[in-house]
Amino acid sequence: MNDRLYNTKTEIGLRCLFILKVLYPKSCSIDRLAYLDYLSLYIEDFKEDAINIHPKYPFQSIEVLDKRQVLKKCILELALKGLIDVESNEGLFYRGNCNTLWLVDSIQDTYSDHLIKNIKLVVQGIKFKTDEELKDIIFSHNIDEKDEFNNFYPYIEEV
Repeated sequence: MNDRLYNTKTEIGLRCLFILKVLYPKSCSIDRLAYLDYLSLYIEDFKEDAINIHPKYPFQSIEVLDKRQVLKKCILELALKGLIDVESNEGLFYRGNCNTLWLVDSIQDTYSDHLIKNIKLVVQGIKFKTDEELKDIIFSHNIDEKDEFNNFYPYIEEV
C-alpha cells in the first residue's frame, strides 16, 4: 500500500496536465516539466510578490530530484490514457492535447485557480531561460539566509 500523502503519481500527474495546458501548444522536456512544477509550488523562491502553494521547508529543492522518477511514471500513464502527446524529435518532449485542455478546464476549485496563476507567472518569467538556468535558480536558493528555520531541528547534540 502506498502511504505517501504528497507527490503521488495522481497529484504530480494532475499538476503536469495544468502545466502542459498553460504551455499549450508548446511542448517541453521532462526536466523542464519538473522545474516548472517545483517553481509553481514554491514560486516565492522565484517571484517575491507571489504566494507559494506548498509551505516552505528546509531542503525543499531536493523534491525536484525525488519527483523525477515518479514524474516518468506519470508521463507514461498520461500518454497511455491519451491525456498528453509525446514527441520524439531530438529527445522526448511532452505536449498537452484537446484531452488535456478539456480535463484541466473541468476542474474548478481554489487550488486549481492558484496553481494556474502560479504556472502562468513562472512560464512568463522563464521564457528565455534554459533548463540549466532553471536548475540553478532552484538549487542556488538559500532558504537559511532569512533564518526561517533556525528552530526546525530543536534538538542540540550533546557531547
